[in-house]
Amino acid sequence: MKKVFLLLLLASSFYSLAQEITGTTRTSDKYSEAIRQINKGYFENDFSAFNKFISNDATLSINGENYNKIQVREGFSMHHKLYKNINMPMNFVETTFYDENNNNQVWSHLWGWWKGTSKRTGETDTPNPVNVSFKWVDGKIVSASWIFDPTRLNEEIAASQK
Repeated sequence: MKKVFLLLLLASSFYSLAQEITGTTRTSDKYSEAIRQINKGYFENDFSAFNKFISNDATLSINGENYNKIQVREGFSMHHKLYKNINMPMNFVETTFYDENNNNQVWSHLWGWWKGTSKRTGETDTPNPVNVSFKWVDGKIVSASWIFDPTRLNEEIAASQK
């Protein structure tokens, strides 16, 4: 009897801890469109959409390092001093509207291949995978995390400082 009771207790514990993450994912919503505007602006070195949609006190992370909004904007703008023809020949944006199990959070995600031509060498970088997640609250991005391999960018920065 003790074994049956223990088995039932364990089974019910696993069931209650295994809440399914549910929500609705869209690609043609106002949040996904805002991410496309931010991305397009970045390619053109125009940060008006970035300024419009990212909260002034947002928590922003690039490869695990935290920065404020001004630092991120200036850093991304600096890319245009090092590279020309910055683009993402392949990218995908989606927004997930999570349900009450996840506090009704709204997250947009961007996946793409960053590409640019070095102004120093004239070489076009091999496309670099980029993954960005943006958390929305009341129409503003309050948290974002960019993840990419910074090796080539760091090499360009180092070479430009010689």
